[in-house]
Amino acid sequence: MVANHEQAKEQGLLWPGPAWKAHVEAVGELRELERGRQLEPDGPWLRLAREAREWPGPRVLISMEWLVACRPHQISAAIESLAPGRVEVICTARDLLRTFVTQWQEMTKNRRPWGWSQFVEEMLANRPGPVCRAFWWQQDVPVILRKWGKLVSSERVHLVTVPPERSDPELLWQRFCSVLDLDGTSFLSPRHTNDSLGVVSAGLMQRVNVRAIDQGVADADYKQVFQGTLAINILAGKRGAEQAIAVSEEVDTWIRARAERMVKKLRRLDINVVGRVEDLLPGSALEGREPDDVDDAELLDACVDALVSLGLSQLQALQRARAKNQQLRQQIAALRERNVALSRQPDARGVRTRIRGAMSHGRAGVGRLIHRRGDAP
Repeated sequence: MVANHEQAKEQGLLWPGPAWKAHVEAVGELRELERGRQLEPDGPWLRLAREAREWPGPRVLISMEWLVACRPHQISAAIESLAPGRVEVICTARDLLRTFVTQWQEMTKNRRPWGWSQFVEEMLANRPGPVCRAFWWQQDVPVILRKWGKLVSSERVHLVTVPPERSDPELLWQRFCSVLDLDGTSFLSPRHTNDSLGVVSAGLMQRVNVRAIDQGVADADYKQVFQGTLAINILAGKRGAEQAIAVSEEVDTWIRARAERMVKKLRRLDINVVGRVEDLLPGSALEGREPDDVDDAELLDACVDALVSLGLSQLQALQRARAKNQQLRQQIAALRERNVALSRQPDARGVRTRIRGAMSHGRAGVGRLIHRRGDAP
C-alpha cells in the first residue's frame, strides 16, 4: 500500500504516514501501553490517529500484524483515539500447515534461537512458554477475532482468507480490496517482498541467532545487520536455489487436526468471511525437507556464500561512500572558487558575501554562508 497511497487517495482511502515505519512505530507504542496509562499526545500512535481523524475522505487504513496481539485495554485505546470514526477490523489468515513452517522461518529472521526440533516438540505438546506464545499470539485466529469482536460489532469484523495454493495470485488482493471498496486493478506491485528463507538458510539463521544472543548483540544492531542485511538482503535471495521447509507425517497429522478444530470455531463466529473458511484447511502435503535433515556440509557452504555476499555488500557500501566524498570535495572546491570571485567583486551597496568551505586532511567539511554589511576588512 505504501507504493500506491496516492492512487488509494484518489479513491477516498488514506494510508496515513505514508511510510511503513509510521505504522510500525504507532502499533509498537500501542502494544506497550500499560493498563491505566494514556498514550503520549505527540507519540506515534496518536499522530497517526490525528491524521486519520483529519482526513476528509470516507476510509483510512492502518495495517500492521502486531495489532493481532493487542490486549483489550489497548484495543479500547485505539478505538477511542479514532472516534468519532467507525472502526472495522480486517484479519487475513492462511491454512495452518503453510503457517506452521512460515512462522518458524520468520522467527529465525527475528532473533529467535529455537531450533526446529524444539519448536516442533513444544508446539505438539502445547507446552506453556515462549515458543507456543510466540506462535499462537499471531495465529490463533478464533481467539484474535473474538477479542476484537468484543469491542467492535460483529458486522464490522472481516476475515479475509488466503486462497489455496495454485489459485489466481491476484485473488487475495481482490478479496482484500473488496472489503475496502477499492479498485486495486491498476495498483503497482510492491518492489520488495517478504521472501521466505529456504531450509538451509533458515537453519543457518537459527544458529546465528544463538551466537548473537550469547555475544549480547543489541536488538537495533541485530535488525540492521543480521536481519536486514544477512537474512533479508542475502539469504532470502537464495530461496530459489534451496528446498522449502516440510514437516514429518506426525506433524502434518497434528496440524490438520488442529486446523479442523480452528475452522469449526470460526464457523460459529458471526463475522464477515471474505473467501471461504475452508481455505484455512491444509491442502496437499508440503514438498521439501525438515530443517534437522540439513547436514553440516550444507550449512558450511551456506555460511561461506553468506560471508562472500556480506563482503561484497560492504565493498559496495564503501564505493558509494567514496563516490559521495568525491562529490562533496568537488562541491567544496566550487564553493572556494566562488568565494574568491565574490570577495573581489563588492556589490553596489558595499556588501560582500563570503562563502567559507572547510576541508582538512582530505575530508569534506561544512559550508557556511556569512553575510556582512559595510566595507570588508
